[in-house]
Amino acid sequence: MPTALVTIGLAPWRQETKVHRAIACVLGVLVVGTACSHSSAATAPTSPATTPAVPPPLVVETFSDTLPVGSFKVFSFTIAVNGTVNARLDSVSGAGVPATVQIGVGIGQISGIDCATTTSATIATNGVVTGTFGPGEFCIRAYDVGNLFAPAAFSIAVQHP
Repeated sequence: MPTALVTIGLAPWRQETKVHRAIACVLGVLVVGTACSHSSAATAPTSPATTPAVPPPLVVETFSDTLPVGSFKVFSFTIAVNGTVNARLDSVSGAGVPATVQIGVGIGQISGIDCATTTSATIATNGVVTGTFGPGEFCIRAYDVGNLFAPAAFSIAVQHP
């Protein structure tokens, strides 16, 4: 082999350098070729990670009273920001009032001495009425739907932003 080196006219150390350069060149072409072989479809730029909005603290207000037969009771509360309002009937009881009795519960806005409900349901103990409301004055309306034969003590927990 030394004759081949002499024929080219290069010193052995220069021959090794040329071999290394040739290998580096081939590897470079392979890397570039591999990188270019992927789809060239444009991708949407990613936006920087955003911090999720922190929900406002929830307020829980409890309203308790006695619901007369065929009547209603209204309670008002204030919502500071948009959010979900949950009204849960915690209890209904009284002499002659069955434990499974259902009453009407609604969420709305004060209208004179009443509450103009935008969402309501007939629910039993632990039932929930839910709605989404903006900031402002709102009300809970508890009412007899014809199931009461005696006055009923009740308690409603309202959770809101």
